[in-house]
Amino acid sequence: MTLVSQFSKAYQSNRLVRALVYGIAAAPLGYLFGRWLGGLKDFGEWNPAWPDMMAALLGVFMVGLGIGVLAVCASRKALGRQLDPEGGRPATKAQVFFYAQNGVVLLLAGVMMVTPVAVSTAFETVPPLVGSAAMVGLIALFLLQTAMNISVWIRSDELMRQAMTEVGALCFVVLQGAMFLWAAGGKLGLLPVMTLWDAVPVMMAVYLLIGFGVTWRRGLAA
Repeated sequence: MTLVSQFSKAYQSNRLVRALVYGIAAAPLGYLFGRWLGGLKDFGEWNPAWPDMMAALLGVFMVGLGIGVLAVCASRKALGRQLDPEGGRPATKAQVFFYAQNGVVLLLAGVMMVTPVAVSTAFETVPPLVGSAAMVGLIALFLLQTAMNISVWIRSDELMRQAMTEVGALCFVVLQGAMFLWAAGGKLGLLPVMTLWDAVPVMMAVYLLIGFGVTWRRGLAA
């Protein structure tokens, strides 16, 4: 059995049902988180710009998703049911390690996305020492995540590698065109000028949407 299990036709037909269940389960959490952010804004504790709000939401989402993946990987039987519902066999140790790595990658991405927002929010003016420490931590996390991404690529089978390649190519084409047109519009005075930080949460949102779309279409979404 390869690391990316083959999904049965019955499982494929139930993916929409699973998505609906996940959406219903996640909706209250998203609502409560939004109310909490709105409460902070009302009390004047946090009045973020849209890139900071978007980065915080994406970061929390990825942290939650990563924790969810790791929770499933904690049980070989639970992971086995996710990968092959009709087979009923526990996941192998290699499969557990592979998907746990994916969970950690998501978790690290979320932490890296939230950290700049959290640090800049905690201080009216970020002290150089605190900013430097946060930056060193971000670089360390980035290097760790890069190493884990390389490991995930090496351990992936051909189907997963094709999906990763497709996601990367689509993101490059979409983001390259969108960023160029926006930058040109800003230069011509037709659109607001975007900073690099403005572009980061947009880039991550596009990456996640394309990634979910590709994995769903290829039948890799559990």
